[in-house]
Parts: sequence; structure tokens; C-alpha cells
Amino acid sequence: MFATLRRFTPPVAAAVMFAACANAPDTGRTDLGALQVLCLELEQRALEDNRAIATLRELCSQAPKRLSGSPGMLAAEQWAARTMRASGFDEVRLEPVQVPHWRRGVETATTVGDAPLPLRVTALGGSVPTAAGGIEAEVVEVRSFEELRTLGDAARGKIVFFNRPMPRAFRRTGRAYGATVPQRSNGAIEAAKVGGVAALVRSVTTTIDGYPHTGAMRYEEGTPKVPAAAVATADAEALAARLANGPVRVRLELGCRTLPDVEGHNVLGEYLGSESPDEIVVIGGHLDAWDLGTGAHDDGAGIVHCIEAVRLLHAIGWRPKRTIRVVLFANEENGLRGARAYAAAHTAEIERHVAAIETDSGGFTPQGFGCSLRGAEAAAIERLFAPLDQLGAGLFLPGAGGGGADISVLHARGVPCFGMWVDGHRYFDYHHTAVDDLPAVNERELALGAAVLAYAAAALADR
Repeated sequence: MFATLRRFTPPVAAAVMFAACANAPDTGRTDLGALQVLCLELEQRALEDNRAIATLRELCSQAPKRLSGSPGMLAAEQWAARTMRASGFDEVRLEPVQVPHWRRGVETATTVGDAPLPLRVTALGGSVPTAAGGIEAEVVEVRSFEELRTLGDAARGKIVFFNRPMPRAFRRTGRAYGATVPQRSNGAIEAAKVGGVAALVRSVTTTIDGYPHTGAMRYEEGTPKVPAAAVATADAEALAARLANGPVRVRLELGCRTLPDVEGHNVLGEYLGSESPDEIVVIGGHLDAWDLGTGAHDDGAGIVHCIEAVRLLHAIGWRPKRTIRVVLFANEENGLRGARAYAAAHTAEIERHVAAIETDSGGFTPQGFGCSLRGAEAAAIERLFAPLDQLGAGLFLPGAGGGGADISVLHARGVPCFGMWVDGHRYFDYHHTAVDDLPAVNERELALGAAVLAYAAAALADR
């Protein structure tokens, strides 16, 4: 899997380089003691300045609705460029990318008949609309695609209600999300295959509340496109209770629509290396966000982590040997166009990418990093990151995948990739909802995340 890794000093193989780092004498700025001092200095500066929460407040107020193709996304791009320039970056630029342009509209649902029950719903990203005035049909409830297929013609002409709860027993909420999200992403496809007229999906969260969670869905070539919406978990419970007592009909109206693609931008900022500026450590998150809240956790926090990481290094006078490049990706939420455009535009220098780190798990307490490397290569980096124990962020998980959606393209090209881990127990309470807003973010947790990312980027850039 990692046979193509040769990033830190091309064309020397990565394993040789990492081994040399692990066995090198502790001298100068790479001495373990010096790195421990750096780590603590970044922590203190981040907490004392308290700039991270102010930066996030600016983003959420100046560009609160920043789905790709929207005016909010364009405002976010300009905000990001201004903020980078004011934060000590040496170079800032916008790189164009064609992005999808989907807009939501009216969103209503209610049961029909005696004692109608209003349902709090939101269209899933990319859904087609219902006919004007909505559709009305009987509801059929399922917990899995397999259960739906066994119904056969019994689902024809019905609204298919996917009511599989997000598993509560998994300690890692990302794992629970992964086990449940296929009903959101593929539910409309599976409903259409059995003749269903719409997909109604239980929101992907363990919390029982009144906030529907949006998110990306897709269609399949050759399969009819039916509208798809998420329903708040509290209303999913209520609907299931009614279905247990007999047939239920629901009227659903969605006014969403897809417009032609428009030009968006990846926003890049560089903190140039002092010795090998053509070798690059990427740190990044996605600038776009779903349009229900302000994207404070997803991924405003990640954007702030990245910008603040460079500001902190600049503020304490730490100039890395290699360049740290911040990439604020366009269109992660509904297409990954930004990630693909970045890889295409920088094909000639992929060999000089020594590492990539993504932060896209919210602004909660940092815990450490997952890493795509294994064996001796991972062990060398784990030792390099050991000072993060002082900040309570010493978790290190080798062989943990590609680090995140936006850097997955770099991972596929052999770049060592890292994902910043945070305490994820609350993330899916807010994820893709109207309550993903500034009050959900703790300023100290956010600041610590920036300090942890700054240390990791600097340590990788100096090796």
C-alpha cells in the first residue's frame, strides 16, 4: 500500500528517511526537549491570544451560508484570503474549480388524516424536488436495504421511510456514522428500484431531537430519481409509533433545485520554508458548509485550525524548514471537486508533498492523530509527535486510513496522510444541522486544536 512513499527527500525512500530521523542525534531545533518547548509555547500562545474563536466568529458572521456555488461561498473565499494575509502567510492565492450549485426551497411534511403530525424535514443535498404542491403517499418503514428488497411490490408507490438508528454502542462516533450513512446517501436509489416515490431518512445522529440533519445523497444512472429528505429523530420516533398502529399517509413537499455549475475556488496560503521551500506539508479543511446552520464545527473549526496554526508559528517566530501550505478546499460536502482540482493542478509537485493533514471533525478537544503509515515509518512519526502528550493530544493511530475526504486524493497518490482526532461524542449532535453554530464551539477547545495542528505541521516540516 505504501510502496510509493518517497516524499521527504526525493528520491530517497520514505522508510530510509523516517529511520534516519528516528536515529538522528537530538541537536538544535529537532531535539526532543526543544520540541517539547515548542509544543508548550504554541499551547500557551493559542490560549492566551484567544484568536481562534474570534476568527471563527468572523467566518460565521461574514459567510454563514457557504454551500458550493452560493454567494456565501464566494464571500467565504474572499474572507479566507484576507484573513490569511493578515495572519502572516507569505503567499495567498485562489485557484478556480467548477462546483455544483444546488439550492433548497420549501420543505414541509405532515401525516394525513386524523390528528395530523407535522414532521420536521430537510431535503438531502442534491435531491430532486417533488412536483409542485408536493406528493402524498402511504409510508413503508424499513431498517435496511435488504428489508426493503424483500418487500418487493409492497413498496411500490410508497414513501420509503429508512428508520435505522445510528448505533449507540460504538465509542467512536465516526464508526457509528459510517455504519448508518448509506441509507442517507443511497436511500433514494434503493427506494426507486422497488418503485418507491420518495425516500424519507432518519437523521444520522444518536440524539433524539427536533433538528433534521441534511447531507449528500446521490442518484444512479438508469434508476429513476425520486426526492429524498431527512426527518428529525424525534419525529422519526413519532412516525414509527404511528406506523405500529396501522397505515400512515404522508404529504411531502420539497422545492429544491439544481442549477448549472459555477466557478468556485480552493484558497491556498503558504508559510514558506527556510531551507527547502519546494517541499510541502499540506494542512487543510473544507471552506464550504451545509446551509442550515453556519458550519461552525463542520468545517469552520477546521478552517480556523489551519489559519491559526500558521498565525501561531509566525507569532512565535518559528520558520519551518519546509513550506507549510494551507488548502481550504471547495465543495467537500457535495462533490469533492476542490480535492480533485487541487490534485490535478499540482500533479507536477505531488512528489514534493512530504505529508498532508486534514482537520474535519469539529472544534472539540484535540486528542491526537490518525496516520496512513505503518511499521517503522509510523513509529518514527509517533516519536516525533510525543510532545503532544503534554497537551493531552498524544493519541497516535497508525494505519488509520487516508486522513480525510479532501486529502484522500493525495493519499491515493502515495502522500503520507494524517487526520486530526478530536473528542467526537458531541459532533453528530450538530453535524449538518441548524444548530451547527458558534455557541456550540468552546473557545479553549478550538484554540488547543489549532496549537496541536501547528505543532504537528511544524514537526513534519522540520524533519
